[in-house]
Amino acid sequence: MKTLRLAAAAGCVLLAAACGPSGTKAEQATQSPSPSAPRPVPAADKGPECVGDPAAKGLHVLRGGYVQLPGGAGPVLYKEAGADGTTRTAVLTNGTTTGTAQAGNGTETWPVVQGQTLTVGGGAYTVSQICTYRVVLTPKDQKTVTEAPKPSSEPTWPSLNEGRFRLRWHVPNNEYNGQYSAVVTEINPGPTADINIASRDVGGAIYRDARIGDTLEFAGRLWKVSVIDVGDGNPDGSNPNSGYVDLQLIGPSGG
Repeated sequence: MKTLRLAAAAGCVLLAAACGPSGTKAEQATQSPSPSAPRPVPAADKGPECVGDPAAKGLHVLRGGYVQLPGGAGPVLYKEAGADGTTRTAVLTNGTTTGTAQAGNGTETWPVVQGQTLTVGGGAYTVSQICTYRVVLTPKDQKTVTEAPKPSSEPTWPSLNEGRFRLRWHVPNNEYNGQYSAVVTEINPGPTADINIASRDVGGAIYRDARIGDTLEFAGRLWKVSVIDVGDGNPDGSNPNSGYVDLQLIGPSGG
C-alpha cells in the first residue's frame, strides 16, 4: 500500500516536470495518475500451522525462499502454501525466486503432501514436515542428511529487547554486517506485513501478508509476529512513526 502511494507520488512529480512552465494546472491534473487502491486483505490461512514431524532432520526450505540440494542437483523453492483446516499442502519448484519460478520457462513444480517421496536431480527426499513457514525435506540417503540451520554464528544478531526483534518499515536490519538481513517491505490493512529475509548462505525467505500470531523462521530460530504497527506512511529511516513489526523469539528452529 505504501509502496503504491510512493510510486503514484513519484509519477506526479515526473508528469509535472514534463509539462514544464507552460502546462496549465488543469492539464497537469488530468495527466496525474489516480491513487492506487490498497491491496485487499487476504483470507486467513485455514490451518493447521504444521503437519508432520517437528523434530525431522533435513533441509529447511523457508516460505518464499530456496535451498541448494546436495550434489549440485539445483535449488528448490517453497513457492505456494495451502491448507483446508485439516492438513497442509505445498508447491515446490526448482526456481530460485518467485519471479523465475513460472510454468513454461523450463522450471518444474511439485505439489507435495506430508510423507510423500520427492525425487529431484536423482536424489530422493521425504517431505517430513509442511508448515506455513517451511517445508522439511529429509534425504532418503542418510549419508547426505543435512542438519537444520543452526542459530546465526554471530549471536549478537539480531539484537533483542525483552526477547523481541523490532523491524521498521523499509529499514533493513543487517547490524554487525552479519550473514542475515531482514526488512519489512510493506505494511497493509488488516494489518498484515511483508517481511523479506536475505542470507549469504541460504536462500532466505519472503513472508507475504504475515499476521499477528504467525510463526516465521530465520537465523536458525522460530519467531512469532507479536505486533504490527502501521505507522504514518513516511518511510524516512529517522521517522519514529514509520511503522514497525515486532517478532517475539520462540526458540531454535528444531530438527
